[in-house]
Amino acid sequence: MRTSEVVAGRRILVVLHSGDDVIASLAEACRRHGVAQAAVTTFSGAFRRARLIAASEPPLDPEVPLPDSVEVAYTEGVGSGTVTADEAGGHAVHIHVALGAKDRSGRAVAGHLLAGEAHYVIEIVLEEILAPRLVRRPHPDSHGIAILDVDDAAESRR
Repeated sequence: MRTSEVVAGRRILVVLHSGDDVIASLAEACRRHGVAQAAVTTFSGAFRRARLIAASEPPLDPEVPLPDSVEVAYTEGVGSGTVTADEAGGHAVHIHVALGAKDRSGRAVAGHLLAGEAHYVIEIVLEEILAPRLVRRPHPDSHGIAILDVDDAAESRR
């Protein structure tokens, strides 16, 4: 386990409209408002389509990260996540969602959002994180997946 006190900054409201790209819009909202990193504290709305890291069938080994993705259409749901700086100077948006499919009586799918298009509206609140500096790096227990961490060098300069 790793803990760190967070220094919060501004709250930014983002309202996505029909056809908006979810990941690109969140990165653009951060760029537009000068937000380097944030927590996604509120995320709810309707997707026309969404692609998630998930599985159609139960995995053979539940310890190993899922290698596949699924695409779902016309869903509504909730999520949360983080936005961090990426190595190219942009933003890495990491969102997990739980979505219920409208045409399946709300049957749910959940996972890491790879791509999504807003349907009616998606409402998001970003909570700017001023400190510590957040990074994503592989962890020995993560099977090579980069996970959220605190930049030790930046933390020791505080």
